[in-house]
Amino acid sequence: MSKTQSSVRSRLVRAGLATAAATVTVTAATISPAFAANVPLTLSSSTGPSGTPNPAVTITASATTAWLTGVTAPVTTFSLPACASTYTTAQSTAVTPTTATAGNVLTGASDTVKISNNKATITVPPLPLSPSSAATTRYNVCIYASSTANDPIIGSATYSVAAPATLASTAVSPASGPALGGSTITVSGTGFPTTAGQISATLGGVALTNITPISSTSFTAVTPYRASGTVALAVTTPAGTVTKQNAFTFSNGIVISPNTASNTLATSSNPVYVDVLGSNFLAQNFGSFTAATDAPNGASANANSQVFLVDGAYNAGTTTSVYTNGPVARCTGVVIISDSELICQLNLATGKLTSTTGAAANAIVPEGTYTLTVVSNGATKTGATNDPTLTPTVTPAGITVSDISSGSTFTVANY
Repeated sequence: MSKTQSSVRSRLVRAGLATAAATVTVTAATISPAFAANVPLTLSSSTGPSGTPNPAVTITASATTAWLTGVTAPVTTFSLPACASTYTTAQSTAVTPTTATAGNVLTGASDTVKISNNKATITVPPLPLSPSSAATTRYNVCIYASSTANDPIIGSATYSVAAPATLASTAVSPASGPALGGSTITVSGTGFPTTAGQISATLGGVALTNITPISSTSFTAVTPYRASGTVALAVTTPAGTVTKQNAFTFSNGIVISPNTASNTLATSSNPVYVDVLGSNFLAQNFGSFTAATDAPNGASANANSQVFLVDGAYNAGTTTSVYTNGPVARCTGVVIISDSELICQLNLATGKLTSTTGAAANAIVPEGTYTLTVVSNGATKTGATNDPTLTPTVTPAGITVSDISSGSTFTVANY
């Protein structure tokens, strides 16, 4: 063989070996998948209750990167110390006290579920406070490629637990207030955070405002505007949400302005305009009014909603065509501004009504202190077509009367 042939052959052999080495390298890479590095994850909720919640808490862990690529059965641990770089079932001793199981809390084999290459769900295991007297405890959430020993960590986040709040048997004081809102209430229970901003709460699904922590057992807040009715209280803290049914009643109280007028100056041509603040006005049908002595049983027009001036508490009564305590005057020309505001006009000089029948007396409304009240149905007894039956001694079904607030007192004077 010539020297030239030998040189060529050597170069070919070296090239072949290099190719084979490259081939081996590629083959080796396909045997052991390269998992993503430890990716910072976003949790759907980063706080929850300590202990064993019922029902169990499930959260999602996600990232914009495909951190679960190549992973089929991820596993999660919750650890007080920093996450280990590879999966281990050993308890950590870097915990106070060292016997606490919070060192490395393992989830079940099926408690971490891959949803996509970007997201997984995690069922949170029972997590104790450490130490037990702590208000909150923060855990490191460590997600590994699998439960095989020494498999690498692929994602992590932090999750804090706190003792769940509880609500007292009488959770809200006072337990009722006007639907207009604006009342200050005190909520009582246990486990309330004392740091501002860590409590949110709703009444009937509408948020309370100006929440101010007083102690771990109480906070104050201001009620919202809401339609009348008895509603649930829901309080949310870093440990989750607790709810108490039938905790507060919104009543149809009203506030009026002005609350006094002259019975000589407020005439039909120059009435006093009354601004009424309340709730649920858009659902009412304010309309005409016919004296209760008209057939049939207080003409159907009386079934309209009305704004009445009453001497005392309004009572439609249970006797056909007769009010037990009816209007002494009617606020007419109702203009609805919003669901919480209307404006009407009072004629006190000649607008007096007979309180038992609602018939026009065409006389001056006497001096005195009265109540302005909004009723959804101005009829007596069976005057309303939707009121076929009666229960004695109670306001007939289908006729609702606003509760009276201190602001709805109206004084008629001669000045």
